[in-house]
Amino acid sequence: MMNRRGIYIILSAIAATAGVYYAPDVLQKSPAALEGIISVFSILAGVLVAVMSIIGDPSMLLTGNWRLGHEHAKDIQKRISNYSNLIALYIIILIGVLLLMVFKDAKIVGVIWASYAVQWLSTFGLLLSIPLPYSLMKIQKDRMDEEIKRRKRSPSDNDC
Repeated sequence: MMNRRGIYIILSAIAATAGVYYAPDVLQKSPAALEGIISVFSILAGVLVAVMSIIGDPSMLLTGNWRLGHEHAKDIQKRISNYSNLIALYIIILIGVLLLMVFKDAKIVGVIWASYAVQWLSTFGLLLSIPLPYSLMKIQKDRMDEEIKRRKRSPSDNDC
């Protein structure tokens, strides 16, 4: 059975396809839209790289025995790999926008497919980014919960 994340990805792809189908020439008519896409995805990529750097820092592993550290590291690496895929998508979108701008400036005809591809990728990437803050909050919450559990198991001199 498919999990919620898989269903969300499929629904995002369907929504992106519907966007291209029902509003096919949005990017052809609006140069400002391309600049907006560049701005949004550049910022998203930069923020995500920074967050990945913080999350992936070995000093952020839960304290405790090596097994706990190993399991926590595996979980963090899995989540970071998902974010890496998102960054790769952002880069593909930015390259697509750049190519589309070059095609438009060079007045190359017959490349409407490039506009459709950029529009689909941009919509898809934006939709996949919506749950990102909640995913990052969950990582932080899980980390806090584990640290509280650890502290409950090992009483210290500071307990009242």
